[in-house]
Amino acid sequence: MPPLILIDRFQPQLRDRQQIAIAAGKLRKRDELELLEPQQLRPMLMLSVVMLVIGTVFFSILTIAAYFAQTHSTRGQIGGWALLLWLGSNILSYIVVLFLHEGIHALAFIFWGGKPYFGAKLPVALFCGAKNQLFRRNQYLVVGLAPLVVITVVAVVFTLFYPALASYTLLGSIGNFSGAAGDVWGVMKILRQPRNVFVEDTDTGYRVWEIGG
Repeated sequence: MPPLILIDRFQPQLRDRQQIAIAAGKLRKRDELELLEPQQLRPMLMLSVVMLVIGTVFFSILTIAAYFAQTHSTRGQIGGWALLLWLGSNILSYIVVLFLHEGIHALAFIFWGGKPYFGAKLPVALFCGAKNQLFRRNQYLVVGLAPLVVITVVAVVFTLFYPALASYTLLGSIGNFSGAAGDVWGVMKILRQPRNVFVEDTDTGYRVWEIGG
């Protein structure tokens, strides 16, 4: 196994001291999570369904309310080619958000000084990871939640100002929210760990390490 590199561009002196301890073999594994394991997959999928329902209700109501507030009218029909355009735009927005979601993960890794990489778990799962790199607990929490927070905030603002256009990206907004279930599940688990631990990202989860005596 290649050596683990501690990432922290903002505390270089502390990072270097701790890297020496890591190189000396003082690193101990505290926890490990594989999201595709049966005992993790079932509750995570249930969380995804809950987030899907919440996202659908929230963004649908927000879009309708914002549209009515701007036009003061509930009139409007969609059919024929307009319906096909609406469906096609929503499907396209969902696909674009898949890549955007992982891109934001990558930017968060880079922000802390890491080197991300991209991969795919066929048929539909994309992922962004950082091989053989350790991040401080709170740094990794930022990486995990960044796509959910950033895209949701942008979607809400876009909907409030342009509700008619936002209806054409509704599936993307909902898909990002429900698709972040794995990120949320991992964050919930990591929050139980002490602040001073390090987190190693893996293709399907993470490992938590600490420096022992």
